[in-house]
Amino acid sequence: MAGEVLADSHADYPSFAHVFPDPSRRREILRSLFAGVARDAVPFGTVDGAWVGPRMVGVAVWLPPGAFPWSAARKVRATPIFLPVAWRAPTRSRGFFALGANAERAFPADAPHWYLEVLGVRADAQGQGLGRRLLQAGLARVDASGVAGYLETADHANLAFYEGFGFTFERELQLVPGGPPHWAMRRPATGRGADGADPARAGRVTDEPEVRS
Repeated sequence: MAGEVLADSHADYPSFAHVFPDPSRRREILRSLFAGVARDAVPFGTVDGAWVGPRMVGVAVWLPPGAFPWSAARKVRATPIFLPVAWRAPTRSRGFFALGANAERAFPADAPHWYLEVLGVRADAQGQGLGRRLLQAGLARVDASGVAGYLETADHANLAFYEGFGFTFERELQLVPGGPPHWAMRRPATGRGADGADPARAGRVTDEPEVRS
């Protein structure tokens, strides 16, 4: 379910559109990829879902300090996720794997960080503040830990959104060879939730972090 939500929300994401230009194949690959990304984070208790009735419409996946880059053991467990990428798009898989490797190299090593691995809301549920609620829930956890947050985005329109939550632009990254730029952003821990909310009262978008597939 999380994979479908994130594949829909990232259907036209610049870096994925560059690596996988065929829209139908892109969606199929992203569905499998994001399901695996969310499943990997579930043991850390850091997957938040936004629901409208029984329907999941938004997902945010965070990794706590020390959980990114992925360990060798987690990469081995994820092999069934990544191998189909090479099988479904053999001529495009090099760009995809370069994206992951370059993101690992660019990740800040100067201090521990929470990493917003991915956040997305289904296209037909956007404009209702669900992305904002998801980010607030995650940042309440980040601030309660007293550790900074980090993300990168390839959608320039996202910069203003994240700046509204205290993230600041740090540097431009070229994660995909020959592809669109990404922008790295960092946010210091404030001891308060997003928009000054008290972490103890901010709450989660869902009662328990879970991915149902």
